[in-house]
Amino acid sequence: MKRLLKNIVVTLLISSFTIVFANSGPVYWQGYPSSDIMTVDKNSPIEINNEKLTFDFSDEDRDSFSVTAKVTAEYEMINPTNETQRVQMAFPFVERLDNLNYDDIKITADGKELPYEFHIGKAVDNYESSFEETKEKNFDFDEIINTISHDIYKANSFNADEIGKLYYIKIKPSTDAGIEFAVDFSYDQEKTNILIKNFNSFNINDEKIRIASDCFEPQIAEIYVLGEDIDFNINGYTIGSSKEETNLFTYEIFEKEVDVKTYLLDYIKSYYRDNFEHISDIQLYNIYANALDRYFINNLGFCSEHDIFSESGHERIITLVYTVEFLPASEHKVSVSYLTRGTMDKRNTAKPQYLYDYILNPAENWNKFNNLNIKIITPPEAPYIVDSSIELNKEEGNIYTAALENLPEDDLSFTLYSREKVTMLDKIEGRVNRSFGYFAPIVIGIIVILVMILGIAIVSKLKRKRPK
Repeated sequence: MKRLLKNIVVTLLISSFTIVFANSGPVYWQGYPSSDIMTVDKNSPIEINNEKLTFDFSDEDRDSFSVTAKVTAEYEMINPTNETQRVQMAFPFVERLDNLNYDDIKITADGKELPYEFHIGKAVDNYESSFEETKEKNFDFDEIINTISHDIYKANSFNADEIGKLYYIKIKPSTDAGIEFAVDFSYDQEKTNILIKNFNSFNINDEKIRIASDCFEPQIAEIYVLGEDIDFNINGYTIGSSKEETNLFTYEIFEKEVDVKTYLLDYIKSYYRDNFEHISDIQLYNIYANALDRYFINNLGFCSEHDIFSESGHERIITLVYTVEFLPASEHKVSVSYLTRGTMDKRNTAKPQYLYDYILNPAENWNKFNNLNIKIITPPEAPYIVDSSIELNKEEGNIYTAALENLPEDDLSFTLYSREKVTMLDKIEGRVNRSFGYFAPIVIGIIVILVMILGIAIVSKLKRKRPK
């Protein structure tokens, strides 16, 4: 009996640890809403006669810890006037700059693809824990419209055309063991701003600055100085010892003058190459100049490439702006297609729930709106819609539909799940997941072990009391 109990305990513990490592992901992953298109001019006479809104999860494309849907919004739009109307439209969505895939975005008018402009807005990701929910308010459409601009960002700590001095330092170690390449200097933070590239450490000691980098092969480091120039000393050290100097390297210094806008754009484009080819120079400059300005102000006039490049990893409101021409008394079909991710929530259920929000109220800004048809093709891993703000009809083949004559009072939201209903057992397991996170399987395993030990003890006690 003891051997059997020991084997059961070991087996359950191993299984629990196996489940932990197999499921070592977050129990909550924040998603963001999608939105209908809006008119930039709120006084537009254009009417929407019909909208076909489709969420297609059938390709099982998974992004991060959520499930990705291809969203297509097709509009039948009418110009009821006797004049040609050139209508500027905007479509906001949330994405990281370094995760933009232009092939996933398609805007057409009567089957013909339309060009569009990117306008980069504020960052919206401010959550830190994968166990906590962050409720970001719905898009502020007036704010989005107001940020659609071709103006250059005006910084507090520099001007776009301000000339700075750029130092190129070509370093060449002469040992396979590598060296620590260090630059020492001091500066007046009220008069000087500094941006560095290809350095991986920064230290302050008695108002003296040291920037350094481990160097195993030839490389080029950069120091861009705005304002009062600096004097610096260059030294080499044995890696791992900042006091043991070495001369097993050579270096050359080149310098040139370059304005902030030119340097910052070259700085970003050299790193991301063709990733931002569809984003205008003004939009690129504005987002990174804003970041550089912020770091100069908050970091005593100092900024590194890592600070700048981190901006590309933030979830942001990105607005696509395009123009459709409507002839007098004409009807056109306008379509917008893109990918969207929902919120993954495993805190309250055994398996993840996937929540999706779609903001419909921008359609109220059109002169008239009639007929909204919704179609949702659910994914195999979560084929059921267990909650929806709009009553949906279940069709064959994991398809849900709805047909409304007018816009609903509330925006569209729905939740996908692997089962037709969320059961009490799902909720209990979800609470355990929420309380213990990645260690929930171990806790469940321990509870099972304790229950089995208690059961075996009771059975053994009853056997001993049984008359022989």
